[in-house]
This record gives sequence, structure tokens and C-alpha cells, in this order.
Amino acid sequence: MPGPEMTNVVQYWRNSVSRYPGKTAALSEGRRLSYAEADRLSANLAAALRDLYHVEAGSPVAIAMPNCLEYFLAYWAVIRAGAVVAAVNCRLGEDEMRHVLSDTGARVLITHGRVQDGVEAGLSDEDEIEHVLVADPRQQRDGDLAELCEGTAEFEDAAPATDALAVIAYTSGTTGKPKGAMMRHCDLLFNVKNCLIAHSFRHEDVHMVALPMFHCTALYSLLPSSAFLGSTLAIAPRPDREELIELLEAERVTTFLGPPTLFAMLAMGDDLAERDISALRVIAYAGSPMHPDTIRRLRELLPHVALRNFFGLTETTSVTHVLPGEDALGHADSVGKPLPEVRAVVMDEGGAIVAPGETGELCIHRDNVIPGYWNQPDRLAREFRGEWFRTGDLAHIDEDGYLYVHGREKDVIIVGGENVVAGEVERVIAEIEGVREVAVVGVEATGIRAYLGELVKAVVVTEDGAELSERDVKRVCIQRLASYQVPQVIEFRDSLPRNPAGKVLKRELK
Repeated sequence: MPGPEMTNVVQYWRNSVSRYPGKTAALSEGRRLSYAEADRLSANLAAALRDLYHVEAGSPVAIAMPNCLEYFLAYWAVIRAGAVVAAVNCRLGEDEMRHVLSDTGARVLITHGRVQDGVEAGLSDEDEIEHVLVADPRQQRDGDLAELCEGTAEFEDAAPATDALAVIAYTSGTTGKPKGAMMRHCDLLFNVKNCLIAHSFRHEDVHMVALPMFHCTALYSLLPSSAFLGSTLAIAPRPDREELIELLEAERVTTFLGPPTLFAMLAMGDDLAERDISALRVIAYAGSPMHPDTIRRLRELLPHVALRNFFGLTETTSVTHVLPGEDALGHADSVGKPLPEVRAVVMDEGGAIVAPGETGELCIHRDNVIPGYWNQPDRLAREFRGEWFRTGDLAHIDEDGYLYVHGREKDVIIVGGENVVAGEVERVIAEIEGVREVAVVGVEATGIRAYLGELVKAVVVTEDGAELSERDVKRVCIQRLASYQVPQVIEFRDSLPRNPAGKVLKRELK
């Protein structure tokens, strides 16, 4: 007789804890937690959020942490309390950090000593944040996460409605300011089902988590999928090649999702073939196409591993398309075909579906899209044409149904799988004394940096008599932007090329 239908991800967690209490739920840096241990620790933290910090069901809790076991515990504590995970990129520059922390409206912030100074630099007196809880604190704040996880208060899991909000994931858009994409429990359930189809996840899997845990792939896919299956997360604290190889071998990792940059890095040496990575069966990459040379090299080094490209947006409840391994070379530039319950089309400017092979804008049906953006109730509606969400991606679908994404109308540069909005970088450089104007574009990465896909290039026009150097520009960018947003190429010109209407011709800057 089948068990009861599960309508929220708290039930995913409860089911696996009851069935697999002794199995490892997550491991990182020599520490591991069984499902029973993780259940106890996250319940204590959830009780503290409820009793000590008065976090109510449906309210946001900001989490700004690097990859670590504490992130895993914080995620499940917030979810089990019936609250909302407001995931903050802990690598943001001070200005963006201030905007995102303020936008969450959270009263409680959970962070980690490794990033504590940078995160707290983004706090403002105007923020609603009243309590800062820190794992491995460099300076003591309101609560030590380790002590809170060892509390003894009674706790009973919340039972959120299936359409209750579960996660807010921040994404950059055309305005340049990160927007909070809202994911409900029902959206997470749908994405988990798609992940099982796209990546063939299993109960016995050990999933590598090398991409940041604040990314939608971790928030929407890896964390809830592992809870659904009772599988294990192997959390890498940083994308260090030697550490990743050691983790792959020592923990018998079976699935590895991430941007192509990670796999290009892995494929650089010959030592990979000398290690016992026989348990690995799936490498799935997204964010940009994998270079055919990297695919060939990985097939040579790891002939037993299936290579899959997948595609999705933060707004489209993550994964929508997948390219199976047998097509990895024959259709290397394609992101594959839509998953069974995903509807995707390519439209022209008038809203008509284009013929196969013709380029237009990729549109995803409303049923596969988030309900909205946090604090911007009308913002998402402006991105729709009827029932179709306009992604801003220029694309075409070939005669066989494979989707090819050419570029973004939203002026986004993809550096190693990270989205960089050109306008964000332009605004920072434009404020430097002596800068008259600036334009930022993406250029192809070559040589030893080819694995990054694109590089950020800034073309700067200075005021008459101003003496600015490349070092001057980079110093300000490093202070105010995330590391992947800092221009790798800086060029000084006397003027920017423009069309008769005065618009900068960015194509002539590449």
C-alpha cells in the first residue's frame, strides 16, 4: 500500500530520517553527520530560531555562508521551522551585500566566521536584522551556531502548506540589482522530480557539492533531492582541484554537478586517471557550453562517466532542459531538450513561435516559473507575454528538437558559470574619480583561462587630464564587487563607438 503523498520538503526530511537514521546525510572537511545527528542538531537550531529569536512561520531568515556543514544544518533548521531560507551570496561586494540583506527583510542573519567581516560590512542601521548568528565566529555576536545546535528545547516540525514559500534565491537582472526569486514547497517538489529524471539520482548516491550552496542548483536541487532519496552530500569548502580529487576518491562520490570551469580544471592533468574515481557515474554541467576538447579529455580520463549538459534559470524552478551524454559531442553547443513536464518555445518579437532553426527569444510556460520576486509583486508580470515567460535568452530549436542558446538580451556575461551584469560593473567604475564614461562587455577567454568561457572587459574613457591606471580601476572594483565581477581586461580609449542614436556599440568593443 503506498505511503501518504508528500506535499512539502519537511516531509522529505522526516521520511529519510525515519528510514535511514544511521546513514550519512552530509560530510565536509573530515566531519560527517548521520541523518539522525543532523535531525537532532537542526531541530535544536530550529527551536532556538523559534524560542530565542522569535522567528515565525513564513518569515525570512538570511543565510550568508560559504560551503560547510553548518550551511546544511541552517538550511534544514529554517525549513523545518516553517520559515523561509533567504540565501545570500557571501561573496558579494559591500554595496550589493547591503542591498540584498536589506531586501530580505530578515530579522535573523546566519553567517560563518570565514566570511563574517565581509558580510557584516553590508549591514546597515536601516536593516531589520536584529540578530547575527555565527558559525566558527571570529568575533562573538548574538549566538554561536555550535552552541545553538546543541540546545535541548522540545521541537516539532512545522507542516507548511504546499504553496507556502520555502526559499528566496537572489539573481541579477536587467536593473543590475539582485532580485529575490521566490520558490514554494510545491516548486521544490517539482524540481526534485525533474532532477531525478535529468541526473538519474539514486538513494545510494554521494553527491558532490562544489558549487556555492547559495546557488539555485544547491538550494533547489541537491539539498531537497538528497533529503527525498536519503542520499549523501559531500560538501567541498572550496573549488580546489586537489581537494576535489581527494574527495571524489575518498568518499566514493557518484554525481558531480557544476559549471564547466570545474570540469575543465579537473581535466587539466593526467593524475585524474591514476586515482580511483570508479564510483563517479554522472558529471552534469550548466552555465555555459562545455568545450568539446574538455568533453573529449574527460571521456579519455573517465570513460565510465556519463556527461550531461543541463539548463535552467533561477526563475524557472531550476532545471528545464538536459542534453544526454550520447549527444555531448554531436550537439556540444546545445543545452538539450525540455524535460517531460516543461513547455518551452522560441518566439519572435511579435510573439509568434518561430520555425525550427530560426533565432528568437526563449520563452518558458507560466506553469514552470516561480510565482514572483520578493518585495516586487508586479515585477515578474512584466516579463510575461501572455502565458509565456520571456527569459531574455536568444536561442533556436533545430529540426530534432535540440535547444541552442546564443546569448542574452539582458547584457549578462557568464564567467565560469557566474552571471555578471555589465551594468553593475559599469556603475562602480563610473563612480571612480576621473572616469568620463565606461562600457563593459564579455570577451572570449583564451589560453590558460579558456575554461572560464568569458572574461569581463571594461573600456574606460577618462576625463581630460585624469591619470588613471589599470591598477586604480581594479583596486576599486575589488573593494566593491564580487571577485568574478572584477574586470580581467581593462582598456583605455579616447571615446566609445556609438550609433547615430547615441547608443554605445558594444559589439565594436570586443
